[in-house]
Amino acid sequence: MREKLIYILIFGVFLNSCDFTSADEYYNQAFEYEEKGDLKKAIELLDKAIEKKSDFRPALLNRGYYKTELGNLDGGIMDYKNILKFDSDNTLALYNIGINYQELEKPKKAIEYFTKALNTSGALTSFSSSNGGTLSLSKALDFNTLDNDNNFEVHKCEIQFSRGINYLFLKEYDNALEDVENCIKANYSKKESYFLKGDLYFLIGDTTKACENYEKSSKLGYLEARNKYKIFCLDK
Repeated sequence: MREKLIYILIFGVFLNSCDFTSADEYYNQAFEYEEKGDLKKAIELLDKAIEKKSDFRPALLNRGYYKTELGNLDGGIMDYKNILKFDSDNTLALYNIGINYQELEKPKKAIEYFTKALNTSGALTSFSSSNGGTLSLSKALDFNTLDNDNNFEVHKCEIQFSRGINYLFLKEYDNALEDVENCIKANYSKKESYFLKGDLYFLIGDTTKACENYEKSSKLGYLEARNKYKIFCLDK
């Protein structure tokens, strides 16, 4: 009887020490907490998912995004770079690294990763018109744990817009203009693109072209462009 009791106790300890929850289940639980706004708990669950499956791209991507949202930009970069260790051409990971470096005010590093992202097959050239506003890219992935390459694609014009902003920071205005022109040709976020183009021409010293672009942006409903047009362009 005593031996049987010891066996039951040992077996119970064994069961308690085993984690039968799959990486997919932890991932889905994390997303539920993300929807509730509890990103710290979501990260804890993704830690467990990644511990079980180190190359789980959606989990690494989302954990990087959650860390970024909580202000841990370097931690986010680390998770995105972990994806690149086994998926070096992951467009979304490269793009997100660029965004984080932009937030860290490191435009050269941001441009480096935006350029890498543009040279991947996941940088899409086709884009539906976005005359009135910016297309919102969801960087937290919810696709029922399907680890599909299509889920890591980014529209090329979105990457170019972000790169153009960083070229502006570095005062590389010609490069910035080239990127923003491509955004306008692709009908991407045209009110912001025309506004950025206006700023670039204003910085170059071409107020005529600056005003032309502020006016185009203003007509698409961009309030800041309207204000700049009133200040710099009317009765001048």
